[in-house]
Amino acid sequence: MNKTIRFMVMLLALPLAGCAYSPKQVDASRPLVNKSDVTHLQAMPENLQQSLNTLPQGAALSANGATFTLGQRYVSALGQDCVELLVNSNRNQSQRTACKSADRWYLIPQLEQASVRNLIAE
Repeated sequence: MNKTIRFMVMLLALPLAGCAYSPKQVDASRPLVNKSDVTHLQAMPENLQQSLNTLPQGAALSANGATFTLGQRYVSALGQDCVELLVNSNRNQSQRTACKSADRWYLIPQLEQASVRNLIAE
């Protein structure tokens, strides 16, 4: 009986001790996600705006001497509708992303590349 009471006390004390512990607070030197300023983004051509809303994955669009092939659609961490684009222009091929903000589609700049040394917390 005495061992059972001790076990029950330990069983109840352990979760309470875990709730009382506060982990170390870490401050980031830079944010992981920045909300893009729409005024600095490159808007997709006018003739593609409606097509980006409706066409399915794999559809190809042409504008300004480039061909855009629609990839997977997703919702970004900022809550914007986005679509991956495969861009073919003048024998160059690149992968870009377009996201919708205020009923217009914009090309989103590539994420900042950082070295591993910059990502290690000190």
